[in-house]
Amino acid sequence: MIGLLGTAGGTMGTSWIIEGTVDDRWPINTRGNVGEVFPEVLTPLSYRLGVIAAERAWRDAYAELGVAVKGDFADEDPVIIGLYGGYAYLNLSYLRILGVRAPGSSPEAIDVAFFGEGDPPPYEPRKGDRNLGSTLRILRSVLGALGTKALPAMVADSVARADAHRAACPPLDAPDEDLLAYLHAFPKAFGPAFHNHMLSSGLASIVAGALADACAAAGQPGLVTHLLGSAGNVRSAEYAQDLYAIARTVREQPSVASAFDDGVDGLLDRLAARRDEDPAVATFLDDFAGFTSNHGHRGPNDWELSSRNWENTPELALVAIDRMRMADHDLDPSARLTDDGARREAAVAVVRPHVKGLDRRNFDKALTATGWWAQAREATRDRAIRIGAPTKQVYRELVRRAAEKGGDPDPVRVALLDPLDELPDYLVDPSAFADVLAKRGALFDRYAAVEPRFFITNQDEVPTIEELEAEQAARSADAIARPGEVLTGAAGCQGVARGRARIVMDPADALDLEPGEVLVAPITDPAWTPLFLPSAAVVVDVGALMSHAVIVSRELGIPCVVSVDGATRRIPDGALVEVDGTAGTVTVLDG
Repeated sequence: MIGLLGTAGGTMGTSWIIEGTVDDRWPINTRGNVGEVFPEVLTPLSYRLGVIAAERAWRDAYAELGVAVKGDFADEDPVIIGLYGGYAYLNLSYLRILGVRAPGSSPEAIDVAFFGEGDPPPYEPRKGDRNLGSTLRILRSVLGALGTKALPAMVADSVARADAHRAACPPLDAPDEDLLAYLHAFPKAFGPAFHNHMLSSGLASIVAGALADACAAAGQPGLVTHLLGSAGNVRSAEYAQDLYAIARTVREQPSVASAFDDGVDGLLDRLAARRDEDPAVATFLDDFAGFTSNHGHRGPNDWELSSRNWENTPELALVAIDRMRMADHDLDPSARLTDDGARREAAVAVVRPHVKGLDRRNFDKALTATGWWAQAREATRDRAIRIGAPTKQVYRELVRRAAEKGGDPDPVRVALLDPLDELPDYLVDPSAFADVLAKRGALFDRYAAVEPRFFITNQDEVPTIEELEAEQAARSADAIARPGEVLTGAAGCQGVARGRARIVMDPADALDLEPGEVLVAPITDPAWTPLFLPSAAVVVDVGALMSHAVIVSRELGIPCVVSVDGATRRIPDGALVEVDGTAGTVTVLDG
């Protein structure tokens, strides 16, 4: 099903070097949700070592939940995680089966939890979708999840696995063969951790879906944002909170602040030269080292094994600190959450009377369980990514060694080689792959410059690069929103805020973001999280009930609207906007 072009090149003008085939049984694929996991073009490195292992782990997790049954898949080729037109997709058809087979759920509830409203193709029942045995097994899993009153044990298991994998990492001066062996061992370590993540994600979506269904029954679907509320101790919010503490120290220490005034490039080296003579500098460096030790494995596109993270590219975190330290008001997240409990209680008072009998009992349990499962989802995600951190270090060392022999120094470019079949030979003789890397690199740049289709529902819809480029050109002609125009998305986090819109396409390029402005982004992952704190509100092109932007916005008490189609294209940069996170609207007040 998957084709990888060899060194001869192939039809480089029309398709990416890795492509999937749309499954006839499960034909609807979407960029929803997976866009924040793999926001960029997927490389052979991550596909061969990460995606294939993730697909197997996902199927196993769904079998454990009771969702998957014999005959769901024709073979082992990836279906849940597809690759079409250069980008990763999630199979909406199969994920809806969770809503079909889970008691009390629905395909529509899964759509909202995972993907947002987004006008997806309607669910069309097929023979074999419903399965009584599956429903009974899911019921057992759901009842167990609803009874959760503590952090699930799978979190501790993921922590142990991540620690063990890091401990097994060879020293970076080890022979190529040892580093390659560790790189190739990644799937074995990653698979079980990803299995934990998909178990927690599945149960979190079911529990959240129960609350969403209750709100819909009460005629108040928007109240689900209040019921989910702040889960407390969500891992993705910790990054922002820890960076906020460091930024506060920078604001209070003129000697450190002045170093930031000179720019983040070379900042750590400049400060290191002053460490012994300035206690404030020493404190900052120690605090920042602690941050990278705890969180350095995260960064933009952090599931991609060739990507930057806060450990190998500390400037990413320094930019965030620079934005936070410029604020002239208190950004302490706890101060933003003072009304969260009251809002949640008010929402419960509205919704609960509409839930009767056993459903009311389960509703009450879901109110408690949702926080634990939200934490578990984010924590297992974090540890699955942490397993990749030493793998990224080893991979970058191999790239560096090959560059000394005349190879390409860019880890993303080298990631366009098959890590199993081509990378070992590349390390021996990089020059033999110069032409193929040049061709694949040029194609990568073309795909990186376009926006993928949000839905793909059959093989004929898998686009060539030429089709994507034509669609991109048409999108560029979208009308800019005029004063008074209201853009509609999905409610993410309650509250109303006004501020100047700041369009940010890359978290590393956020130096124009000023405190109190509205962050407008195409999609967010944990690398964006620190930028939430100085922002008055967050607006994203793509998102859903369980997306990163929504979870973190709730945890930090920031108004958020997701699934605002074309927000980064249509909202004028610098325009005054009003974000209503309860109604799910963005109003342009001036140009």
